[in-house]
Amino acid sequence: QPSVIYQNTQPISTQADPVASSSGQAMTPEQLYAANVDACVGITVSTTMTNIFGYTSTSAASGSGFVITADGYIVTNYHVIETAYKGGYDISVMLHSGESYIASIVGFEEDNDVAVLKIEASGLQTVTLGDSDQLKVGQAVMAIGNPLGVELRGTFTDGLVSALDRDVDVDGVSMVLIQTSAAINMGNSGGALINQY
Repeated sequence: QPSVIYQNTQPISTQADPVASSSGQAMTPEQLYAANVDACVGITVSTTMTNIFGYTSTSAASGSGFVITADGYIVTNYHVIETAYKGGYDISVMLHSGESYIASIVGFEEDNDVAVLKIEASGLQTVTLGDSDQLKVGQAVMAIGNPLGVELRGTFTDGLVSALDRDVDVDGVSMVLIQTSAAINMGNSGGALINQY
C-alpha cells in the first residue's frame, strides 16, 4: 500500500483527458513535439563531497520532468531528486527555453518512484495527462527528455507500447510498468511518455 513519505503542501489536481488532444484529433509527431517540448524540463542536482583528505569535488546528476500546472508544479522520478532530498542540495530546473529555476520538493512517494517539485513561475506550458488504462500494445508513443544531461534537453524519440502491466522488481520493490521500445537513456528518467493524443 503506497504511502506519502514527504508532503508539505496540499495535493494538486490537474485536468486529465484520456484520449483527446485539445482538438480531439490525433497529432503528428511534429505537432506532438511542438505541443509538449516547452512543458518538458531538465533537472540537475549538484552535489559537493569532501573526502577524508579535505579534497572537495562536485558532481551533478541529471534527469527530466514535465510541467503539470502553469504555475510551476512539475512531476519527475523520486530517484532523480533523492540525493537532493537526503543531502539538502539544490534542485535546478531548466526549461526548454534555457531559463533556470531552483525547485522545492512538494512531495514524493519513494516506492512508486514519483516526486512533485515546484518552481516559482507562471504562464508555463503544461502537458495533457492521459489515462494509462486506455493504452494498447502496439500504440505509437514518443518520449521527450534529456538523455545524458540537460545539454541534450528536448530530445525526442519514438517507439511502441511493447507491453503493459510488466511486474518488475526494482531494488526489492515490485512495480507495475509500461514497456516501450522508445529509446530511453540515462537522463530520460522522469520525462514524459506521450501518445498521439
